[in-house]
Amino acid sequence: MNEQLTEGERTVLRGLAEMGKRVQSSVLAEQLEQNEERVVSILNSLAQRNLVKLDIIEIVSYSLTEEGKKYAEKGLPEKRLFDAVIKLSGKASMDEAVTKAGLEPQEKGIAISWSRKNGWLGIKKVDKKTVLEAKREKVDAELEELLEKIRSNEDIPKSLSKIVKVAEDRKLIKSSITRKFEAEIVSEKKKEISELLEETIDGIADLTAEILKSDKWKEQDFKPFNVEIDPPYIHYGRKHPYAEFNDWLREILIGLGFTEWFGPYVETEFWNNDVLFVPQDHVAREEQDQFRVHKPHTHGDIIDQKHYKKVKKVHEDGGDTGSIGWEAPFSKEVTTRLCLRSHTTPVSLRYLSEHRESPQKMFIIERNFRSETLSARHAQEFNQCEGIIMDKGLTLRDLMGYIREICTRVGIKKMKFKPGQFPFTEPSIEGFAKHEKLGWIEVAPGGVFRPEVTYPLGIKDSVLAWGIGSGRLYMAAMGIDDIRELYSRDLSWIRRKYFIT
Repeated sequence: MNEQLTEGERTVLRGLAEMGKRVQSSVLAEQLEQNEERVVSILNSLAQRNLVKLDIIEIVSYSLTEEGKKYAEKGLPEKRLFDAVIKLSGKASMDEAVTKAGLEPQEKGIAISWSRKNGWLGIKKVDKKTVLEAKREKVDAELEELLEKIRSNEDIPKSLSKIVKVAEDRKLIKSSITRKFEAEIVSEKKKEISELLEETIDGIADLTAEILKSDKWKEQDFKPFNVEIDPPYIHYGRKHPYAEFNDWLREILIGLGFTEWFGPYVETEFWNNDVLFVPQDHVAREEQDQFRVHKPHTHGDIIDQKHYKKVKKVHEDGGDTGSIGWEAPFSKEVTTRLCLRSHTTPVSLRYLSEHRESPQKMFIIERNFRSETLSARHAQEFNQCEGIIMDKGLTLRDLMGYIREICTRVGIKKMKFKPGQFPFTEPSIEGFAKHEKLGWIEVAPGGVFRPEVTYPLGIKDSVLAWGIGSGRLYMAAMGIDDIRELYSRDLSWIRRKYFIT
């Protein structure tokens, strides 16, 4: 007989045969008075030998986040705002409608954004006042219905299945997956299994710690072992291929004369947005696009008051930069809010605040976080290779040269640039790499820092800046068409997708 069973396999296989049907691992474990994890492990071993068919059934369940619980109780901010406008004869000033709806300060932006996105309300200026106007007589808030179903532990009907994704994207609900294992004997193997179970083993088949401790092995024989069989190939530990790529990218930049720098994951919006001349009412600063920090603190401190005052003035009237700024009051409450770093450019500004004399060359390869919908090209967490060069007389041509050099060294064969637009650089470019399956994908946006960014630091020389998405760069260089694979724990993929410098 070619096949031999361990005692554990024999016990599980016999129990499965006696039950004579498809059964869940938890039921089988209870029947055998065994730990379920051990039973599942043994079933996996038997399935690899084609003696057992093992299926994994995933059951998805949903629960409300703290924000979702609040909206399930009080109603969605956008629905409350719409209802308030309707009660005010279908048209009302912003302040009047917000007050009528009873919206908290952090709910105001969410309500306006989603009511516009849903096409419920229109916004316009009338006599220098912001006026909201209803575009419909009534709306169906299916999202509210979904939140109530989940709060009440009711089944989610198919009619609301599309809304589930919206609720997840808005972080109102969270999903959890319960895995159940079901096993049955392969019908074609019943005769073979019967013979295996009847087979007696003379001697010790499984050498356990208990047998060694009790010295029972001295009194018994061991079953015969074939010492000429080649053991299975062992895959030794190694770095993840994507981690190896980032290390190589780091070596390239150090070789080009750049200094590596680091910065915190949790930033105040002062560093994450305001020093970069991003307006305080920019949509990317809303909670649906940027992760806010609520515990243990919601706000941080401004350390450099002199720098803060200059940034504030630049936002309000342009300061000494020659621009008019954003012509809006600068809020200290907003600028001190804590958030997860959404890009590595704050690190560049932190570096420049400590190194204000030319020349300077700095880079960072680190993680950033954005409230993105997970897809083949986007993830909530991503690595960015940020770099800056400061010196006299630098131009956009120098920037494109550096970007092309870096991308070429990692294996990008085709690149192109087109004009771009960013709040903190002017002129700006977007660098694209040719992917064999996805076509042209953006990998390297960049530009020359605007005076509104550098003047508050007293820097008048040109500062070139770029933010290469190292994940997308790796995808283009290695022909990977799904960004989710970069964080894969699939050992077969990791062993196959090696990286050679």
